[in-house]
Amino acid sequence: MKGKIFSLGLFILISLLVMYVGVSNSQVRQLSMGTSTVGGIFYNIGNPVAQCVNKALPEVNITAEFTEGSVENLRLMGRKRMHLAVISPQIGYFARTGTAMFKGNPVDFGVVVRLLPNTNVWVVLEKSDIKSFSDLKGRKVGVGPASGGLGTIAQTQLQFNGIDYKKDIKPYFMGAGEMADALKDGTIEAAILTAELTHMVASTHRIRVLSWDEKDVANLISKQPFFGRYLLPPNFFKGVNYPVLTIDNGIQLICLKDMEEDLVYKITKAIIENLDCIAKIYAPAKDITPEWAASELGNPFHPGAIKYFKEKGLWKK
Repeated sequence: MKGKIFSLGLFILISLLVMYVGVSNSQVRQLSMGTSTVGGIFYNIGNPVAQCVNKALPEVNITAEFTEGSVENLRLMGRKRMHLAVISPQIGYFARTGTAMFKGNPVDFGVVVRLLPNTNVWVVLEKSDIKSFSDLKGRKVGVGPASGGLGTIAQTQLQFNGIDYKKDIKPYFMGAGEMADALKDGTIEAAILTAELTHMVASTHRIRVLSWDEKDVANLISKQPFFGRYLLPPNFFKGVNYPVLTIDNGIQLICLKDMEEDLVYKITKAIIENLDCIAKIYAPAKDITPEWAASELGNPFHPGAIKYFKEKGLWKK
């Protein structure tokens, strides 16, 4: 009799545990975050952000998704197929205003946090005779994915250096990691790469990095305020013993405009309170401070993020 009672009690306990787990799982909010291609900085920073928020908020499960970058992320967000996205502020501006590749199809969103500086540089192998932007004319140049934000940034940067990427070069549309490999094996002669991928190429090949002229940087920023000036010191890249003047494209984490204020508040709080967690997974994130994360870069913040930043005295408006 005691055995039957024990068995019955055990059955009830297991049933209650199963019901509890079922209820708990059903209450977890599943969110998709658009990032970039393999090796792209948007995935490299977006995935650690997702992991650390998931640890801090048991009621949320963010999945970092591979995509072609900013343009695809925003288009998916416009169709409500992405809840969060890592983007270039410039592409975000085009989406909000319904201009450029978003002409007639605006996408509204709110910024959650500002992430890393995003410095792309133009890289060639040292044995190449390409020593300036004008030398790129007629060459095979990696310009990023055809539909991604990197491709738009590449086009803009070439334009402000007097190069029409449709007429003056032989453009190769590739993902970030693919461009690095293509540069190393000689498929292309130059590429726009992230600092991280440039370090990777420099670890096995001698490289040269093209530096901007100050007047071209000033001209770009005056007309495109989503960009900033960024100076890399000598020896920042192996074998590059001179300073490299380049452009900061910026990176923002955004969310759907109509996402609940309380949810965005919690996500923002989880990110800022777990910056150490993010940096342990992706070392460059150590440069993100709460003040930096709360700083504006052209696109408006979501009310939930503003609420958190105001509470912490980080909101400057």
